[in-house]
Amino acid sequence: MRITRNYRNGLMNAKKANENISLFRKALSRNSKSRNSGRAAAILNGVNKTNSPYKGVLATDSKTEKFYYDMQYHARQVEEYADSLADSEKDSIYDKAAENGNTEEIQSRIRGFVSQYNKMLEDLEKSGTRSDETLRMQLDSASRSSKTQLASTGVTRRSDGTLEIDEKKLAAADVDTLRKVWGGKDSFVNKAGARAGSVEATAKQNMKAQASTNYTNPFDRSNLYANYGSRGNYFNFFQ
Repeated sequence: MRITRNYRNGLMNAKKANENISLFRKALSRNSKSRNSGRAAAILNGVNKTNSPYKGVLATDSKTEKFYYDMQYHARQVEEYADSLADSEKDSIYDKAAENGNTEEIQSRIRGFVSQYNKMLEDLEKSGTRSDETLRMQLDSASRSSKTQLASTGVTRRSDGTLEIDEKKLAAADVDTLRKVWGGKDSFVNKAGARAGSVEATAKQNMKAQASTNYTNPFDRSNLYANYGSRGNYFNFFQ
């Protein structure tokens, strides 16, 4: 049996695609989100330039994996902002603001929360799974019931459930009002943070499931025939 050039090239391209899968996952496992996006884009771009029959599968699966990575990141950010805002115990950001007469730190964290919260809602809608849709509805209900309180600090709820900030009203809100609306276990932000924990867990689980997807084995002869045909492209048999 003699291995032809087409077969050899096919094996090399498949091996390169699998190496790119590994590189892509390593890129997503690092800490910097901005650098991850750059690495992921570069790897996907490189894959698309190859002649591998698996590049379409790789690109699709990698984009899905990156989507869940972003969802996990946005949810974690919501949790972190929510934890800092809901904490109204001694030496909290509200106590510091009352002491120095400056609410800028509280305002900054509210801005951060609103930005990441809106991105998380967008992720949940794009995901479209039943569990994610349930979480989105729970968040929507929580923001709807807190609509009046949030508005008193310059944060309004849009018809689609996302939040919008009126900077003038936010800056004009006093410490006591900010603490009453954003601080404490019963606040909207605390409930949103708890739901964000569920979003993060679901995204992490989906990302792991995507990463462990069984790709077609490129070295299986039946798969080679399935992808390239069975008219002697790879094997020349001699009697």
